[in-house]
Order: sequence, then C-alpha cells, then structure tokens
Amino acid sequence: MSALLRQIGWKPFLALAAGIGSFSLLLYFYLSQRHVEYNFREVRGHFHTIDRNYHRLNYEILRSSLFAYSNQDEITGDLDTLKHEFEALRKNAFLRRDAYGQSYRSLVRLGEALNRYETMIGDFMMLNAGIKNSFVYITSLSAQKVKLFEDDPVTYARILSIIAEVSQARILFDATFLGDLNEEVEPLGYLSGMSKEQATLIRSFMLHVHYIAANYPGFVQNVNRIETFDLDRRIVELETHFLDEAKLDYEMLDRFVVILAALFLAALTLVIGLLVHAGNENRRLRELEGELRHAISHDQLTGLLSRNRFEQLQAQFESPYLLLLNLDRFKHVNDFYGSAAGNAILKEIGLLIRQPVLEPYRPHYFRLGGDEFGVVLQGIDAERARQMGVMLKKSIEGYTFFVDDIEVYLTVSVAVNGVAPLLENADLILKYDKARHSEGVLVFSEELHLKEQAARNIATAHGLKRALDRDAIVPWFQPIVRLRSGEVAKYEALVRMVGSDGAVSGPAAFLKTAMQTPYYRRITAVMVQKVFEVMAGYDTRFSINLGMRDLADEKMVSMLLSLLETYKERAGRLDIELLESEELDDLESVKDFIKRVKAYGCRVAIDDFGVGYSNFAYLLELDIDILKIDGSLISKVVGDEMTKHTVKTIVRFAKQLGFEIVAEFVEDEATIAVLETMGVEYGQGYYYGHPAPSPEGVTCNTRS
Repeated sequence: MSALLRQIGWKPFLALAAGIGSFSLLLYFYLSQRHVEYNFREVRGHFHTIDRNYHRLNYEILRSSLFAYSNQDEITGDLDTLKHEFEALRKNAFLRRDAYGQSYRSLVRLGEALNRYETMIGDFMMLNAGIKNSFVYITSLSAQKVKLFEDDPVTYARILSIIAEVSQARILFDATFLGDLNEEVEPLGYLSGMSKEQATLIRSFMLHVHYIAANYPGFVQNVNRIETFDLDRRIVELETHFLDEAKLDYEMLDRFVVILAALFLAALTLVIGLLVHAGNENRRLRELEGELRHAISHDQLTGLLSRNRFEQLQAQFESPYLLLLNLDRFKHVNDFYGSAAGNAILKEIGLLIRQPVLEPYRPHYFRLGGDEFGVVLQGIDAERARQMGVMLKKSIEGYTFFVDDIEVYLTVSVAVNGVAPLLENADLILKYDKARHSEGVLVFSEELHLKEQAARNIATAHGLKRALDRDAIVPWFQPIVRLRSGEVAKYEALVRMVGSDGAVSGPAAFLKTAMQTPYYRRITAVMVQKVFEVMAGYDTRFSINLGMRDLADEKMVSMLLSLLETYKERAGRLDIELLESEELDDLESVKDFIKRVKAYGCRVAIDDFGVGYSNFAYLLELDIDILKIDGSLISKVVGDEMTKHTVKTIVRFAKQLGFEIVAEFVEDEATIAVLETMGVEYGQGYYYGHPAPSPEGVTCNTRS
C-alpha cells in the first residue's frame, strides 16, 4: 500500500480532494436550491392565500352590504386570515435576504396598504349592521304596519314613497336615490291625533330614515372604496418583484451548480485517469519486481540460479550433495580472448552441466561465482555424487569450445560435498584439491580435517597481526660461505615470528598463511626495512627472499623500490632471492623488476632451483646473477647418483651462463667435497651455522 502511495504521488489525492470539495459544494448548492425552492413555494403560497382572501373578503363585504342577513363573521375570519398570512410573509427570513430587497420593500408597502384596507373594513363593519337594521325595518316591518294609516291617504302615500325610495337605493346600492329624504320624512313628525301604535310607528320610522339618510351615502362610498382598493395591485407588484428576484437567485444557483458539476466531472475524470495511470504503473512495477526477483535469483549471463538463490534454497534441499565446479585458470581465457569470449564459454558451460543423467536426482543448477558453478543433487549417496562429478568434469574437459574459429579447451576442478554447510565445505575441499593439483574429483570428509586447518590458519593470521603490532616479526641470519676458504661471503635474512611467550617460529609455521592475507606485504616491508638497518653495521652482503608472485603485486614492488631509494647507499650490497618454487605467470614483470632493482646495484638470485616449476628457459630469459640449488637435491647428492648427475648438470649449465652458484642444505664435509668437485663456489646449511637473531650471533663452523 505504501509503495502504491509513493508511486501515485499527491496528484490523485489533490484531484480527489477537488472532487470531494466540488461534490460537497454541489450538494450544498443542491440543498440550498431545495431550500430556495421550498421558500419560493412557501412565499408564493402566502401570495396566493393573501390574494384569494383579499378577493373573498371583498366578495363578502359586497355580499354583506347587499344582503340583509349576511353574517359578518366570515368577513372577520377572512380578514384575520389575510392578516395572518401577511404577518407570516413579513416574518419570512427568505424575503429578508439582500437578494430580495425590492420584494421586501414591496412587502412593506403592502403592509401599509393592508392597514388602510383594514381601517376601511372596520368602518364598513361599524355601519353595516345599523344600516342593514334600518333598511330591514323600513322595507319590511314598516311596510307591514303602514296599513295603520290606510285612513290617512296622504300619510299613507308619503310613507310608501319613502319606503320605495329607500328600497330603490338599497336595491341599486346607490345613495342618490335617497334624494332629500330628511325633508320628505319631516312632515310625519307633525301628524296629530294618531293612536299610540301609529305614533310609535312614525317615531321609529323617522328614526331609521334619518339614520339611513345620514350614513348610507358614506356607507356606499366606503364600500366602493373597499371594492376599488388597489391591494391586489400591491400583491401583484410584490409577487412580480419576488418572481424577478427569485429568477435571478435561481439563475445564480444554476450557474454555480453548472460550474461545480463541471468541476466535479473534471476532478472525477482526473481521478479516474490518475487511477488508471496508477494501475498501469502498478502493473509495470509488478512486472519490474518480477524481473528484479528473477535477476536476484538467476544469473543474468547463463540463466542459472544465482548464489543468492542457493542461500535461500539450501535449507529446503533433501539429502543434498553439492557438486562445486571451478574452471582452472579461466582468467587466462578472459585475458587472452577477451571477456566477451569468456562470457560465451560460460554460457555454454551453463548448458553443458545440464545433463539428462542428473534428472533423477532433482538437480538445481547454479552459477555461484565468476567461473564457479554448482549442481545440487538430492536423494543421492556420496559415491554416486562423485561419479556425477566425474561425468561433469569429463563433459566439460572433453568439449571443444570455439572462439573466433580457435579451439579452446578447459580443465575443471570438481569438489563434492554432502555435509552442511554445503558451499563452505565444498569450497574447502576445492581449495584442498587445487593445492594438491590432484586433477581428480574429491569428496569432502571430516577426516580430512580441513576445518581444523582453516581454524589454524585463522589463528595464525591473528597471531601474525599481533606480532606485527608488537614488532615481533624479525630477521634471523644464516651465513653463506665460500666452500674453499670457509669464509662468510654474506648472510641470508630469514623471517621469524617471536611469540608473546618468547618462542620463535620459522616461516613454515606462518608464511603460507600470511601469503593469503594482507599481512604478507607488511611482513616483507618489515623484513626489508630491518635488513637494511642491520646492514648499517656490516660491510658484507645480505640477501632477502621474495616470491615470484610478489612481483605481480604493484604495491609490493612500489614499497620495495621506495625502500631501495631510501637506503640506496646500502642497496648495492643486497641480493634479492626469487623463490623458483612458485609458478612464474608474468615473465615480463619479473624482467622489469630485475631491471629496476639492478639500477640500485642489487644482485638477483633464483632460489630453490631444481624443484617445483624449475625451468632452464627462465635462466636464459632473466638477467640473474646467482643460482641457488635447492636443498632437497643437495641433501642427496652424496650417495644418489641420479641426484648427483642432476646437480652436476645444473652446475654446468649455470657456469656456462656465468652464474654464481650456491648450494643449500650443506650439512657435512662429504657433501662439501662433492660440491667442490662439481665447481660449486658457495654453500649454506647447518654445517656452517644455524640461523641466529644477528650476524655476530651466528656460530660459524669453518673447515680445518
């Protein structure tokens, strides 16, 4: 999940936030629009109610003014409803918004008109009851009792005339028909001789006529004002303003909704696009992850499983045996033919080791290093595993590789191991095999005590480090003597390590291990430095030992040349003995080294000649001065004719080349006698003296 978040970055979240924000705003405006819609309907409902009640109220007023028995309660109820609706409208918060300012101002004006309208209705209701009562009395009750004056035709006619005028005015709702009603009724007040009942009728009749004459014109005028009042115009004005402003409100909301909808759709599109992109990237990353896993678990060149994969799988193997194959001197192939050719050969080997005969053992094939391959077989015994190792060795060594049409043959060392840890033990037996040059297929066994040897090497390496830190690497000196005179010609410096307990160890105890560590270079530097320091007290020559392989070490050579430069006044008395027991890989580097040290006056010797990699050709190629015959030959030169013949041949050859000859391991006079007859000039061995911490400490035996 975290990888996905890192992959897709912040853009999707920004787009998602924009989408959520726009959606929220869209929802807000939608709800606002719903609210506006609700308020719009509510306000319009009030408008319709007010308008309806206003017209109904007018109708009731007109009806009440025309019909004698019309109830004013409905007028009161309608007026209350009208006022209630208006009050609800006035309190409506929706109309108090700034966007509805014109509507609110119209509402205020409507309120003022409504107050005037209410006043007119109040006046109407106040007169309406009295006028209707007087009209009813005059037009119905009086008409019934007028017969009391049938005997007085004048009065009878006057009363009927007045009743007719009032009825006409009532029917036509026109006060002009009343004429000069007060003057017409006035004579009735002067009648005499009337009965009590007639007098009562005339008094009541005149009272109602005067009331109508006094109030009906105003009443009619008030009703006409009510009926023609422009409250409905105010309502229409208010509704018109409201509709106009609501339209703007709706349009504004619509614009926002459209913008937000567009923004939301854009954000949604962007999110979808980014998610699709992230999905593609995620799929690409999974593919890349698969490729990386394959790259980690497989060797890219050969396609075999890698060393890392071996480490992962080794715990899962069942009864495994590891066949560890190392190509001998494959570095030479790369150096001579180039790495491209070397890679092509490695790929072919990756195919060669896949032998069908291995399939029953559920094989796993690995490339464990540059020129190192591993085959893990399961469910197999040691002897069968060794046989499979032999088969693979023959397959590779019998195969002809071609590089630019040149045939190339390889040899391979094979180690077989079924003891955990598989690779470490196989590596131990492989190194053991190479050291012995057995050219066979060795199976790891605890009886070889290789681990113990490795432990001893580690302990020796630790001891070397401590010795170097304690300055306990020292030279001991052994004389080299002229055979005929017994005179010491020079001293060979031999390395010794002094333990913390004072015990002194020779090079056999530590030098082989030291050569596999960085301490070897430090030991050589210490030895050369200390030999030069000892030489300060002597006039004779001294010699030191170097291995042929040391000369391929540029840092070692540089260190030696630096010391020669430092002690160049003594360098002319230094002989450098090159150990001939080691294989000489780079003849040119040796020749160059000899040339450079001779520039300081040094002489060069070939040490231990006659064993190991002894090669007379070297003697012709190298500009040497001294040949030291190996002690293994000298020790048998007396009594072994074959050895004696070999030594004689070496001496004759060396003399022809003008070399100074030194015989090692000279331990008795018989040997000296034989060497003298051969013409050997110098000898070195216990007969003349054992190595000692200083030249003067050497007890030198001289011939009598």
